[in-house]
Amino acid sequence: MIPSEPEDRDVLAGEYVLGLLDSDATAEVERNLDSDADLARRVTFWEERLLPVSAALGTAEVHSDQWARIERDLATRRQALGRTSTLPPARPRPAIWSAAWRSPAVWRATTALATAAAIVLAILPNRVSAPAESPTRYFAILHSRDAAGQESGPGWLIQIAQNGTLRSLPLSDVTPGSGRSLQLWTLWDQARGPVSLGVLPPGGAIRLPPERLESIGDGQLFEITLEPEAGSPIGRPTGRILFIGRAKGAAMQSL
Repeated sequence: MIPSEPEDRDVLAGEYVLGLLDSDATAEVERNLDSDADLARRVTFWEERLLPVSAALGTAEVHSDQWARIERDLATRRQALGRTSTLPPARPRPAIWSAAWRSPAVWRATTALATAAAIVLAILPNRVSAPAESPTRYFAILHSRDAAGQESGPGWLIQIAQNGTLRSLPLSDVTPGSGRSLQLWTLWDQARGPVSLGVLPPGGAIRLPPERLESIGDGQLFEITLEPEAGSPIGRPTGRILFIGRAKGAAMQSL
């Protein structure tokens, strides 16, 4: 069933583009692409975002014996899950994905990631300095907001690992402007109000230790606001919201 929540639809579209869905889910997405304009737009968004990333990875020579072993292992795991060993998608994928998935860097990075959102983190090694120490527990896709407050699609990704480490990753280049900064906030208690997680560095990618995030739960709000260069002077957001979204629990998967 195609989900109705924007965050869930984004994850589904990302998993579809990455080829991570099983045959039934892939077929369902295919059936809905022509009639569901919103889903088609989200699929196009991830194709446009991820194809340049895969191109940037380049190609790598993999010994035929090693690739054969990988394919045998995948076939064994699919059979254990009741799947067939070969599940070609109904919708043609660009050839570039074949090269990307045969890159050792991709295989090392994507093992045991929970969702397509986490995979986005893994395949952008130039944007995040180190691999995650533990699997994803929660993720939040923050949607861009324009000056009128209208959402315009995914713009930021927040990943919280099982060990509590938080990673922030922009999905596009964002420049706050001279004398301004981007500040990350979270809200888990309405009575307490938004809690600052800090001013984001240039580029927006950041890794925060577990102690910076006092609490985390499903549906927890995250937002990024435009603030003075040193951050909000009053401990509460003062500028307009640029990105906003809620945390979702990540169901663990393995390749």
